[in-house]
Amino acid sequence: MKKILVPVDFSEHTEISCKYALEIAKKFNSEIRLFYSYFDQIIVTDSSFPTSVDTGTMLNEQLMRDIEVIAKNDIREIQTKISNEIHKEHIKEVKVTYTIVPGEAEFEIQEICDEYKPDLIIMGSSGKGKKDIFSGSVSRKIMNRANVPVLAIPPIPEYQEIKNVMYSTEFNDLDIEKINKLFKIFNDFNINVTCVHFNFDGKKTDPEQKINKLKEIFKDKIEADRLSFKIIECENLKDDLSNFVEKNSIDLIAFISHKTGFFSRLFKQQKITKADLFKANIPLFAMHE
Repeated sequence: MKKILVPVDFSEHTEISCKYALEIAKKFNSEIRLFYSYFDQIIVTDSSFPTSVDTGTMLNEQLMRDIEVIAKNDIREIQTKISNEIHKEHIKEVKVTYTIVPGEAEFEIQEICDEYKPDLIIMGSSGKGKKDIFSGSVSRKIMNRANVPVLAIPPIPEYQEIKNVMYSTEFNDLDIEKINKLFKIFNDFNINVTCVHFNFDGKKTDPEQKINKLKEIFKDKIEADRLSFKIIECENLKDDLSNFVEKNSIDLIAFISHKTGFFSRLFKQQKITKADLFKANIPLFAMHE
């Protein structure tokens, strides 16, 4: 975990995402790369000028320079806050850098991922305009497309230490790899992981047998004492998920992001809304296939 990419939008919740990034970076001596992209397609024209297109281009260029200057000041302020925290805690190995580019966020984040090759992306699940991962926002698209894990932080008032993790399993062949990844990334947080399968099929499938296979694989591993398994016979995903999260004090919901998985079931079937999921202020951790 050498590189953590943190896309920011300067909303009131940006600081919380950065706090999560710092807490994880401290465990691995990682570099944190702040990233911001600004929209660069504003057209300003003035018909009182005979060469309105040229005038508009000139005004556009000045406007873009102004936006870039403001963005640099804002992102440097965030960088300074994180650096001050690092200095305060006498952390020597964690560094904070930043990148600012013109363009649309969802495309530019993918570009910076190709160039920077982060090990983890941490970003807010909602930002300016109250858009979030369940209304077609940037973070949902990045969750679906990124080839590295994405930690999406809801608009919570403060950092919440990660202790209890729910991993939603659809009995994917990658379950073993992803469970191991969870422990690798969050091991120093001494997490407890519960593998949960929400069973909609009733008697059509035998999830107990599949769960037992997972149990068998992990029974002799060092993480066995911090790993448990649960099958929930599910009639209403919204209620069953909310109840499980509340009763088990879940701090993080992890899943494999793919078309037929847990995330897709939440979003496409609309059995649960953003308010239902985020009312408990639960960060989401998406791992790509």
